[in-house]
Amino acid sequence: MPVGSSRIGRLVSLLSRRRVGLFLCVRMTNIRYLTGFSGSDGALLVSPDGATLVTDGRYAEQSRQEVCGAEVAITDRKWDEVLKAIRRLRPARIGYESRHLTVEIFRRLSRRMAEKWVALADPVEGLRMRKEEGEIRAMERAAVAASGALLAVLSKGYRGRTESEVAADLEREMKAQGAEDASFRAIVASGARGALPHAVPTGARIGPVDAVVIDFGARRGGYCSDETVTLLPERPLRGLGKAFDAVRKAQEAGIRAIRPGVPCVEVDAKVRESLDRSGYLKYFVHSTGHGVGLDVHERPSLSPRSKDRLREGMVVTVEPGVYLPGVGGVRLEDMVRVAGTRGERITYLPKTISRLV
Repeated sequence: MPVGSSRIGRLVSLLSRRRVGLFLCVRMTNIRYLTGFSGSDGALLVSPDGATLVTDGRYAEQSRQEVCGAEVAITDRKWDEVLKAIRRLRPARIGYESRHLTVEIFRRLSRRMAEKWVALADPVEGLRMRKEEGEIRAMERAAVAASGALLAVLSKGYRGRTESEVAADLEREMKAQGAEDASFRAIVASGARGALPHAVPTGARIGPVDAVVIDFGARRGGYCSDETVTLLPERPLRGLGKAFDAVRKAQEAGIRAIRPGVPCVEVDAKVRESLDRSGYLKYFVHSTGHGVGLDVHERPSLSPRSKDRLREGMVVTVEPGVYLPGVGGVRLEDMVRVAGTRGERITYLPKTISRLV
């Protein structure tokens, strides 16, 4: 059975358990997951009788080549076509992606039949958590392109250059290494700016004694990679060497905790316990990790509030960080596949790379 048909079949089974006769999918990565369509605009209707992708003439040929498991309707009036289909099928209950459908479009579609519409947070995201082998291979290829790009950029030297120059070179090099694009805008944060977890690269020049946090990822076959390294000078300033060692130990503790059946909160707790023993927990300001796939941030979440449990085939990041205001920061991140009995890294750079460049 084609992948699209198999995934749509799993979704139909899930919807039937919720007594939903028709589902409207508008999140483009969900549509790609279900059908293979990689365009930027469309809506997918899924029912027990089949699925229909509604898109416009820009994607007529592309949809014929890509879409699997669904019929395609080409129109310049997408929402009118969706309404026509709803009226034709006359479902008792219509599910929709409440986190992704705009209020304006919801009001338009649900007028005079609001009682039929059922808000579903994101049922497709639940299906996407466990990756198939082809999805994992795509992420591995993305990771190879990203890692190779970073090594190429570092080999040309980065101290004395601006953060923006290094980030731009890294994104260009990822494409030269076979990536379709960066999976997100690269973070290059030097010196005291390393204490900003989501720092935007600036024209600041990377000094000879600056620590540098580089968070980067590539996209191949639609799938993302996500990795972070921290580059230290030979003699790190003001305790960053100790912070680096604390973060490395915490990351190792998190990776060791990964195996099927483990609650995600437990992995997060292992990281926090390690940082607490080192005296750095108060400087850890975000969650331990997240799922990766067609989106760079997906379920499951490795956080104190997560209700998810690890299952074989999931791919998550483990990315503890320590952020010292006015001093700098350290973050180390790898993607980890949940295998049969343990976690297996699918990013390749040793996190001691900072000692090598």
